[in-house]
Formats: sequence, C-alpha cells, structure tokens
Amino acid sequence: MTWTDALPRTTVDAPAPRVPRAASALLAAAAITVGPAGRALLPPPVGDPLADALAAVTVVGLLALAFPRTPLAVAASVAFAACAAVETLHLTPVADALLDRFLLARLVLGTPFGVVDLAWNAIGACLGAAVLAAVTHRSAQPSGSASARRGRRVASVVAPLTVLALLTAGGVLLVGVVDDEADELSAQVATAQRELDTSADKVTDDAVRERLGKALGQGESVLEATPVLQRLPGDAPAAVTDLEQAVAVVRESRREYATDQATAAREELAPARRRAETVLDAADELAASGQDAGEASRAAVRDALGAADDTVTLADPDRLAAMPLSDLEQVAPALMARHDAVGEATADLMSAQDAVVCPFPDQVWFPEGGRIAADRLAPIPWAPEHSIRADLLDGLVALDEAYLAAFGEHLTVNSAYRSMEDQTAVYTPANPNPLAAPPGCSNHGLGTAVDLSVGPEGFDGARFAWLTEHAEEYGWTHPDWAGPTGRLPEPWHWESVETPDAY
Repeated sequence: MTWTDALPRTTVDAPAPRVPRAASALLAAAAITVGPAGRALLPPPVGDPLADALAAVTVVGLLALAFPRTPLAVAASVAFAACAAVETLHLTPVADALLDRFLLARLVLGTPFGVVDLAWNAIGACLGAAVLAAVTHRSAQPSGSASARRGRRVASVVAPLTVLALLTAGGVLLVGVVDDEADELSAQVATAQRELDTSADKVTDDAVRERLGKALGQGESVLEATPVLQRLPGDAPAAVTDLEQAVAVVRESRREYATDQATAAREELAPARRRAETVLDAADELAASGQDAGEASRAAVRDALGAADDTVTLADPDRLAAMPLSDLEQVAPALMARHDAVGEATADLMSAQDAVVCPFPDQVWFPEGGRIAADRLAPIPWAPEHSIRADLLDGLVALDEAYLAAFGEHLTVNSAYRSMEDQTAVYTPANPNPLAAPPGCSNHGLGTAVDLSVGPEGFDGARFAWLTEHAEEYGWTHPDWAGPTGRLPEPWHWESVETPDAY
C-alpha cells in the first residue's frame, strides 16, 4: 500500500442522464398541437383540463429540449411554476392588457384563473417528466450491435420529420377548426340580422335591439379577421354565443310586447262589442215595433260580433303564452281589425236606425237614450226630483252657484234626464214639429240636457243673456237648433258640452 492509498477518497457524482432531444421535441410538438385542438374540438369539461395538462407537458418538453441534462424533477417543477405564474397573471390587469394587445397571448395565457387548472398543470408536468424519464432510461442502455446504432441514426432523422409532420397536421387541423367555426358564425350572423331587421318597433325596450346590434357588429368583425393570424379557435364560438343570447333576449322582448299589444287590443275591443250588442238589441226592439232599419244592417253587426268573438277566444292569455312568436304578433292587428269592423257595422246600423226614428238632422239616435243605468245618474241637489249624468253634476252645481250670486236664486230646473217612458209620454208624433224629440233621439234621454226657466222675457231677458255669457265656463251651452232663429226656438234648453253629436 502506498501513501496515496491512505488519502481520503472523494467521489464525483455522475452527470444527470441526457434526455434525447428528439424525444423532447416530439413530446413538445405533440402537446402543443393536441392541446389547442382539444380545447377547440372537445366539450369544455374535457377540452379545458386536457389543454391545461398539455400546457405543462409542453413546457417540460421545451426545457428538456433546451437543456437536455436538466433533471426531470427540476423540469417538472419549473414547468408547474411557469403554468402557475400564467394562471396567477389572470388575477391582475396585466392579463387583460396582453390579451387586448397581442393575439398570441391568447394561446399562452389560456382560460381565466381557476384553482382546478393548477391541479391539471401539476398532473401535466408530472406526466411529461415521466414520459421523458422512460425514454431517457431506454436510451441509456448499452448501445449493442451496429444495427442498434443504425436505428438511432434513423431515429435522429425520423424524429424531426415526425415533429414537422405533427406541426403541419396541427396547423391544418387548426385552420379547419377555424373555418368550421366561421361557417357556424356566418349562419348565426344571418339569423341575428333578420331578427334585427324584423324587430323594429316590436320590442318593449329598444336597448335589447341595441345589444343585438353590437353583438352583430362584433360577430362581423370576427368573420372579417384573418383566420389563425387574427381569428383563433374559440373566437367564433364566443361570438356565436353572444349572438344567440342577444337574439333570445330580443325575441323574449318581442313576445312581451306582442302579448301586451294583444291584451290592450282585446280590452279595447270589449267596449266596442258591448256597444254593438246594445245597438243591436235596441234595433231589434224597434224593428219589432215597426221601425225597422233593415235586416241587412242588423245582420252585418251580428256577423262582425261573431268574428270578433272568435278572435277574442284566440287571444285568451293561456293561448297567447303557447303561441309561436310569428302567430302571436298577428293577434293584436287581428283584434284591431275586428274592432274597426264592429265599430263600422255599428255606426252603419245607427245611421240606418236614425233615418227611421229621428226626423230631423240635428237629432241623433242613441240606443242608450232613456236607458241610462241609475248608478250613472245623480240628483240635482236643489231640485232632487231631477237627475243628470253623474259626471256632469259638478259643472252644473258650479253654474248654479254663480247664477245664485248673480240673481239671488237657484236655477229653476223644469226637466232633466228622461227615461224612455218619460220621453214617450211627452213626444207627440202627430205634431209636425213636436216640442219633444222621439224616444232615443233626445239628449234628455242621455242625461246631458236640462230645461231651465229663464223668465217670461225668454231670449230677451237678463237670465238668458247671463247664461249665454257664462254657461260655457262651467261646461254647458245652448245649441243652435234651440236658438232664436233655430229649428225649434227653446231658450230653456241647455246641454252639456260633452253631449255627443255623432255616433
């Protein structure tokens, strides 16, 4: 034993195994190709985790490619740390700024931050390291025969070609995905444009159409972008989703508007129907008494009422809720058309009946004449034996108060509302110019006329002059036909300004 044998022995650690660059490149290329494709083609619950895991695999492969003797545990740790940093970046405004400014940032940054994403990053880092470890272990075995050496030389050529083929296939797949997404977006843009064009003045709130217009503009911008370079996988589907949501909101607003319109038209038709039924009943009664306005006029009202009833049934709220939008939007116009038809037929019948019943042009036949319900009438306070339409009482009371202040006495009321029986009693058809109009033709029967004593002076007295000057201030007037030169001079006859003079 020499003196050198007594010296302490030092050991030198063997260098870390060298990871084959071909394997690293192949792994990185496969991961960077399959990851985005999976995110674009697979459902999000599958595609997103796969892309997150393969992102870490890509980093492991690139590290091993650049530094083949890096311990794989270190490579996996660095890959996970890099992915975690990218995920954390989403929590800052920096990510949004990068996404807005750099197109490729979308490929690097991926989806928004999620804790689950970190777990998939860790799995991917471990998986990438495990794959390279297996390849490295196999390549570290003795070289063996010359044929084995030739095999490695072939592999050194085949591996780059395989990487190139994978990248080419990935590019073709990427372009195909982008084109397919664009086709779907084009169809949705056309649908959205039709919705925008046909929804004008048919929504409850124009803001929903403004939202659709903005989504439509964004969708068109995506279509105009250069595929792959400017429009990446996922851009078109995101625009499709925005358009679908905007279209759905517009259609819901259209349903609400159409339902409101149909309900309003239905409510507007109801009084027209009641009016027509009242006129028809009165006309039938007069026809039975020998004052027939003609069966054709009455039949027209019956037909109009029948058609209106059918349409009203169609507009039942439950039916409206179940209707397709296209049918729902036709209900209100149909109801309005029925309203007009009922009103026109009713007016024609009233005109025909007027010609039979009322002898003078200034007389208008109303079936309600003499049939006003008691709850629509109110007694005159200082002459309670007489009544007028309740909604006109305040004006007459105010007129009386002013008259009382001027003359020291109340207005003397000789007649006001007359029932059908009362009007029949005062009407003298044998008189060629009777003082009372035929039943149904007098404004007294509507509760809108009063006969007031103006003293023996009549038209020349102070009372008539005062009423002429002041009555209209309180909603009452003296009609032309009752004036000094009118058809039937009556200084005592005064009417509400709300007295109807047409059907």
